[in-house]
Amino acid sequence: MIQFSRSIILEKWINFWVFIFSVTVLSYSGHGGQSAIVLLITALYISIAKHNESKDFPLNRNEKIFVWLVLIFWGWQLFGVIYQPAGYEYETIREQFKAFDYPMRWLLLLPIFFLLRLYVIDWRLIAIGMSIGAIISVVIAHYQVYFIGMQRAYGAARHPIPFGELMVVVDLLLWMFMIYAWDKGHKFLSFFLLVASLIAFYGSLLSVTRGAWLAYVFMIVVWVVYTLKKSLSNIKHLFSTPILLRLLFAAIVFFAVSQTDQYQTLKNRTNATIGNLSDSNYNSATGNRMVIFEDAVEVIKIHPFGIGTNNFGAIKQSGNKKYRHAHNELLNLWVENGIQGVIAMLSLFIFAFAIFWKNLKNNNELVRIYASCGIMLIISYAISGQSQAIFSHHATLIFFVFYIYFFFAQIHVLNRVR
Repeated sequence: MIQFSRSIILEKWINFWVFIFSVTVLSYSGHGGQSAIVLLITALYISIAKHNESKDFPLNRNEKIFVWLVLIFWGWQLFGVIYQPAGYEYETIREQFKAFDYPMRWLLLLPIFFLLRLYVIDWRLIAIGMSIGAIISVVIAHYQVYFIGMQRAYGAARHPIPFGELMVVVDLLLWMFMIYAWDKGHKFLSFFLLVASLIAFYGSLLSVTRGAWLAYVFMIVVWVVYTLKKSLSNIKHLFSTPILLRLLFAAIVFFAVSQTDQYQTLKNRTNATIGNLSDSNYNSATGNRMVIFEDAVEVIKIHPFGIGTNNFGAIKQSGNKKYRHAHNELLNLWVENGIQGVIAMLSLFIFAFAIFWKNLKNNNELVRIYASCGIMLIISYAISGQSQAIFSHHATLIFFVFYIYFFFAQIHVLNRVR
């Protein structure tokens, strides 16, 4: 009885801090770091105390492969911190330690993955937490644009691009949770998530981050596949009430924003991009990214195995401005951690994607929702990664690592307890 009560308390404790993480990762400058530390300490406590849960559910084959792929990817980044080719060595020990700061997120959050695979987390806490976090961040963004006069909002993030990317991916995830809530009869919650997803969409408009919006096209594909894999008889869900309302209000939100002065920033930047593309002025169309890409490719030719983690700024760059990263995740990773780092990352993401895709036809509807969310998370980051080094920003990095761990772990928990 005591052990049973302790397990219930632990489960509620873990659920609470997952909820707090979901709020703060979007709305607070620490981006969930504090709540992640609490979950990390909890995972270590369970491991040291040797609760029955940690012994009764050993890693299955897919989980072992996933963990090993994470460790291999992290290991190549560690190698990049320890070794750099001649001419690219870190100038100080401090720079070397700083280079390993972001890659450590993959390792430090791994005990939380082991924790999340032991307990079922209430999906409503994740959905409501993300909603509250997005609302707070967009309120800040609204203030930045319409009261301070910023052209591009960054919300609770430190830069408009990570803010816009997070708002897009949160919108996509809340879309799926909205559908699930409606199907389960949680009408009020479904409408709350609808409003929250619209607010996140509005936040992405305030950031004027256009590169991430292509994810909406793929969201429609995942949404259609999710519905069809349930059953051909469920095709009516493609046009359910929350979906139709979401599309209608999204059009209204966009129209309202288009009547504001801030929209002119979005319009002018978009027209400039289209004009530069039509004139074959690709460098100006991509915000000088073509020059950065060319510099990256030249370094890759000379150093195909990398010049060191977080060391992109050490290369000789064209133009008048030096850039901290390559504005493309694959190129940035290749420059810093070599072809081996690229292969390691692609292997990890492809494997996770395959597991999520497989579970789209799972008999458990919540598993299908988590699988859809996992696919959307990977795809949206892959799209954003074409014009941004997404793992070079703390906000987008910790969000991705935590939720890829969460969706992967919870799918296996639900498959085990069903």
